[in-house]
Amino acid sequence: MKFRITEQQAKRLFDKVDDKIKCSECGWKWSLSDGGDDPYVCHECGHDNAKNEFIGKRVMVYYNLHKHTFSVTYKSKVILHADYVKLGDVEFRVRKGGKERVRTEMAKNVHAFVIGKLLDYCQYPCEDIPQEPNSNIVTYNPYKYDSFVYKDSEQPVHKAKEVDMVNLRNKLFVISEVRKIDITEQVSERANSFTYTTIGKYEKFNTRRYYFNNPLPVPSSDTPQGLVSIKGGNGNFVFNEGDVNYDPIKNKLSVDISKFDEKYPKSTKTSEPSKVGINSTNIKKALELAFPENWHQEDEIFTPGLRDVYTIGEKLGDDESWSVLNYFDTKDEIHSLIYLKYAEENTDKDIVEWMADLFKNNKEYTKLLVDRQWQSIANGLKLERDSVNNFLKNIDTADITYYPHGSKMDRWAGVDVTINGINYQIKPLKSYNTEEGITIVDTYGMRDYSKKPKVDKIAFANPNKVIEFDNKDYDVISKSRAVFKQEPKITK
Repeated sequence: MKFRITEQQAKRLFDKVDDKIKCSECGWKWSLSDGGDDPYVCHECGHDNAKNEFIGKRVMVYYNLHKHTFSVTYKSKVILHADYVKLGDVEFRVRKGGKERVRTEMAKNVHAFVIGKLLDYCQYPCEDIPQEPNSNIVTYNPYKYDSFVYKDSEQPVHKAKEVDMVNLRNKLFVISEVRKIDITEQVSERANSFTYTTIGKYEKFNTRRYYFNNPLPVPSSDTPQGLVSIKGGNGNFVFNEGDVNYDPIKNKLSVDISKFDEKYPKSTKTSEPSKVGINSTNIKKALELAFPENWHQEDEIFTPGLRDVYTIGEKLGDDESWSVLNYFDTKDEIHSLIYLKYAEENTDKDIVEWMADLFKNNKEYTKLLVDRQWQSIANGLKLERDSVNNFLKNIDTADITYYPHGSKMDRWAGVDVTINGINYQIKPLKSYNTEEGITIVDTYGMRDYSKKPKVDKIAFANPNKVIEFDNKDYDVISKSRAVFKQEPKITK
């Protein structure tokens, strides 16, 4: 059900204004104290004003043991939480008193920091965390070291030109020493041929570009001088060299929208993978063909899918048997990566048989696909687990049914748990505000569940509180916000 709120209601809900923060995108104003865990994110349009406020500022970053992500502070105040942080002119600092207290008390405390100029970040929860560098990993263990050290050599490190902090396997601090490339060197070594996975559109202020995601320079003698060839999942294109923007340091490849439309006015950037049969149906067939001993047919409880191969449990360190491969069917980037391999081999083999052979026998490439898929779902699964656990710890009953990955109730019906015969969809609770019968909830991964008839209630949970609503009379503004025409039931 869609509904409208009056100007007066909106003013009361949103216009709790002081002069501390003003959104550079929409002009909205709010008090820092009303901003919740992410005080610089506009609750009206979702714009992250910390980008404007703090990019280029010297910040202090530490790993938050409670949120399991990075906390970024400026002038002793936490300004954001992020799964990826890039810093320049970096200092690694360990507070001696905190280190000694850890060793004495055998209990962790925050005393190790990475300090530097904030260059970029991806806010928690980051849907697409950048891939970790393979070298120059920096670690710190207060029981073994007095300072940060290089993981391989255990040599102390105190300063660096540039650091990437990636909240993945290595979790804490990953350093990437970036060599400054002279402009003449860039020109002389400019690639004239690229592959990519998908195309993304970016329009903000005066910047209007198509970005070719995950670009990879490839040697080619077929592209004439002065031109650049770009081949990938959404079509193959050729542009004048001067129309292509390529940053080899950040690995970004783009073309202005006006230049693209001028050269390819009728291009719909249709999916090359789908043209050759790399689609959801055929991927499922290929997975079943590749791993017949691990494929489980649909039954009364579970959907069809793979178990006990490339499992979620292997990634999380538990016994979850549902395979990461099961998510290949819906992710465009995975389809594009499969297509690039297919195009590279230039085969006329049946696409299902070819994909089955790839998944079964090319373990290196399949692992690459699995790792890429996992990057896109890891945070969501983690948040889902945390939310369910936070919800259940506030529920005093033994009559609980939890639906695992791959179950029909979870995958098709949208139900996470059943409690005393009531079916719940559970989401993280970031913040909420109720006034005049309307409740605005800030969360993650929100969808419209009103068309899922088996979902009775939607609950939002954090470690301190659970709020719940009937699955009706709400509007999903974005993945991070929903507006309910109800007051919530609150459990603390």
